[in-house]
Amino acid sequence: MIASTQKSAIMFGNTAAKEKVMVHSPRSNDSWSPTSWTTKNTIIQEVQYKDPKVLQDVCNTIANLPPLITPEEIEAARSQFAEAAPGKSFVLQGGDCAESFHDVRPHIVNQKIRLLEEQSHILSQGLNRPVATVGRIAGQYAKPRSSLWETLPDGTEVPTFRGHNVNGPELSERQPDPHRLLLGYFHSQATLNLMRGPDALSTPPMGLFPSTPAGGEEGVTKRANGGTIYTSHEALHLPLESSSTDGRYNTSASFIWIGERTRQLDGGHVEYGRGLRNPIGIKVGPTMTGETLVELLNCICPNAQDQDHIDRITIITRFGADKVETVLPPLIQAVHKSGHRPLWMCDPCHGNTCTASSGHKTRHISSILREATTYYRVHRENGSTLGGLHLEQTGEFVTECVDGSDMGSEEKLGTNYRSLCDPRLSYLQGLTVVRGFVDFAQHIDAKYQAAAGNSI
Repeated sequence: MIASTQKSAIMFGNTAAKEKVMVHSPRSNDSWSPTSWTTKNTIIQEVQYKDPKVLQDVCNTIANLPPLITPEEIEAARSQFAEAAPGKSFVLQGGDCAESFHDVRPHIVNQKIRLLEEQSHILSQGLNRPVATVGRIAGQYAKPRSSLWETLPDGTEVPTFRGHNVNGPELSERQPDPHRLLLGYFHSQATLNLMRGPDALSTPPMGLFPSTPAGGEEGVTKRANGGTIYTSHEALHLPLESSSTDGRYNTSASFIWIGERTRQLDGGHVEYGRGLRNPIGIKVGPTMTGETLVELLNCICPNAQDQDHIDRITIITRFGADKVETVLPPLIQAVHKSGHRPLWMCDPCHGNTCTASSGHKTRHISSILREATTYYRVHRENGSTLGGLHLEQTGEFVTECVDGSDMGSEEKLGTNYRSLCDPRLSYLQGLTVVRGFVDFAQHIDAKYQAAAGNSI
């Protein structure tokens, strides 16, 4: 239900900004606000600007611009995620590690959408479930980094490139510039315009065979969830996220997530995320324990049965192919015992990043597929459901991941390596992973169905 319009003031530093339309009002005993994260001592990956007043002015401007996503769209996404948690549907999330302002061009955006559509079609047909399609798109312009400084060969230290919302990859562009946040808003809006336009699927994919639809004769016919592709990005830059918050809705994306590096229990990112109505992802790496994961869920969802919290959380696991069998089962068991019923999603990309002899960061398709299929099997073995797949990919014919083919060999990585950060699956590699995952899931499901039939 949409509540009446209500305005209040929010603060970044010492300057007030208007908050946009209040939709779901905070509960009377809840101290959360879009800027309550500023009271936390732990704010990891915070960007340091030369002039905080300029940041404040930019955030004020963004706060008064139209929302990129409406509360109604966010509630629709939440309903789709709710169906996937118990296995009634499936969520596919895919897109760039870090989007580039320079890639907001019709043919590039259309190819990303085409890949997502084709993958969703394969998943829907193969798993016999509806598929909610989510892009890492229209806002994934900031990235957490392991080090905030880069040392040049001469010993000089410069700020690390942290995504186009923060700074540029060239050495002359490394100083964080708050005006880039405004550029990010308009590039996100332009991307959404392309996604929603009538020509969104009018161009063929840029792959090995650009004149042939990647799905064979059927190609891409219609969207698996009735025409909607939801947007998502990591909620990393908290001043920006607060400026995009309308009451309890982050109106810059349908789905946001808190990263592995910023999920501290006492941190600003968890504080910000806990008050939102948006479906929220939590990235979980191999060092996570069941106890800490339950604490994190309790922090974001203090009452798992409260209507404001049910169906809201997605756990996005990213372990590495060799660690799934040992790390995942105790997490599943701890979460189930806690009473929380989140959507479990597998990110088989991040834990399988390595460095090739050429110096390029890369990922092997065999490891990605092995991690995804192991997740599916381990969830089945533990009475749980894997409800989603999270892939870093692009619709272009890039050479960033290794797949065993001639053009996908380590020797060819430099041929068309365009990623701003981590390596992405190419169009054909993205299809290969999804098809392999579906084939395995069908095999496992058939075994369980046969076992159930024999026990009758």
